[in-house]
Amino acid sequence: MSWVTSSATAHPHGWVDYRVTVMVDDQQRVTALEQSWKMDPFQSLTMVEGLENVEGNTSMAQRLDALGHEIAANLATQHYLTHVHDGDRELALGGIEDYTTRLDDNRVEFSFVLTLAEPQPLSDSLSWQIYDGTYFIEFLYDDRVEHPIQLLNAPSQCHAEIVHADPDPAVVARVSAIDVTDDAPDGIGKLFSDTGVIKCQSP
Repeated sequence: MSWVTSSATAHPHGWVDYRVTVMVDDQQRVTALEQSWKMDPFQSLTMVEGLENVEGNTSMAQRLDALGHEIAANLATQHYLTHVHDGDRELALGGIEDYTTRLDDNRVEFSFVLTLAEPQPLSDSLSWQIYDGTYFIEFLYDDRVEHPIQLLNAPSQCHAEIVHADPDPAVVARVSAIDVTDDAPDGIGKLFSDTGVIKCQSP
């Protein structure tokens, strides 16, 4: 997967450090996942070099905004690389409501609000995963921040947790052995994806 065109080639060639804020309305329903994706230094350098070579007199801020538009449009064709579940049932997504693209310490950061098609009651049955099915890009919760996953406007007895992926060693070995020119099986990224969950204690 690339940010402008999809790809199914190879195991991870880059990574994204990401954060998630679960947005809760006044009726204690989950309405959206606000996400911030920070591209790894090499991806960021490649993107910035491409923006610097764009012809015309547009500013870097305008070029970053255009890049964000391309990323958002591409994600719309790939289920936003986001999968939200209520128990075993996958929930429909609405779409990207808002986004910004900026440089942070020479890394490209794409932040956006991804809505659910229908608000869902805040409960322990809700979970989500963010991953590239081809495992071309690896998604990692940003361990440089204290709380890479948060709830916004939720009651005090609720909080979010990360359940780290624990893929079978045989799968890890199989993926590690994939040659750069070979295709990784589509869907393999799910096996390496951490899961965000909600935990609510009885009041």
